[in-house]
Amino acid sequence: MNLKNKEFLNFFIIGGILFFSALILGILSGERVRKTSALQGIEIYPLSLPQFIFHFALASLFIFLLIRFLKSKKVKGKLYKFLFVLISFFAGMIFFEIWFPEPIPLFLISLLLFWWIKKPSVFNQNLLMIFGIVGISIILGLQMKPEVIVLLLILLSIYDFIAVYKTKHMVKMAQEMIEQRVIFGLIVPSDVFGFKESLAKIAPGGKFLILGGGDVAFPLLFSVSLLSKGIFASLIVVFFALFGLLANFYLLLRQTPRKPIPALPLIASFSIGGYLLFAFLMR
Repeated sequence: MNLKNKEFLNFFIIGGILFFSALILGILSGERVRKTSALQGIEIYPLSLPQFIFHFALASLFIFLLIRFLKSKKVKGKLYKFLFVLISFFAGMIFFEIWFPEPIPLFLISLLLFWWIKKPSVFNQNLLMIFGIVGISIILGLQMKPEVIVLLLILLSIYDFIAVYKTKHMVKMAQEMIEQRVIFGLIVPSDVFGFKESLAKIAPGGKFLILGGGDVAFPLLFSVSLLSKGIFASLIVVFFALFGLLANFYLLLRQTPRKPIPALPLIASFSIGGYLLFAFLMR
């Protein structure tokens, strides 16, 4: 096996493990919340598609305006870092509160954030992202019906395509965040030693791949929403989403040079395919 093929295989294995681990952790956490809520008689109120789209559109508009009109890289970098810390703190608290009693969640997330601020690395970056993605996805996933999320995945896949290939604001934002060492996504190294590397060494097209947070969060949302139909349904979607991720890696790694691609369309397509297979088997 030559060096290039070994690197490709490492990306497939490490990226697949990170993605799969996040989704499995999310399903286990979501099932724990669902069962605890049922035992305590806590009602989980549904979230409609228009409500989600409204808040998502506001966030997207904020990002677009930030990129378009805020010219100072120093100010923009500080704002990115503030948002990362803020989101990581509250989303991480949600995750840790599922598994630990107070005050352990506050201690754990504070320790992780202090570590990231003092010495940001691929490893602590990925830990914060996984815990944050799981925390947010559980809350939203349990509030939404699978059929609503199918429609949402289709709409967001179209948005992802436009944001990468047409307006390109997603690509520009990712480049700016990499420069500022604030990355809202999972960083996939080409070997296990890459986990200890500083965020300062992350560069587009180098020995790292970046998987956007939404590319992990939205299939997890879908999987968590299916827990009401049984954990088997959620697991089918997880495995199909994993194949969608690996298909993205294959297309990305074939490029010379590598250029950003929208990952959600393939992940969403495979996830929906897994859901349709489950629906067919349960007929």
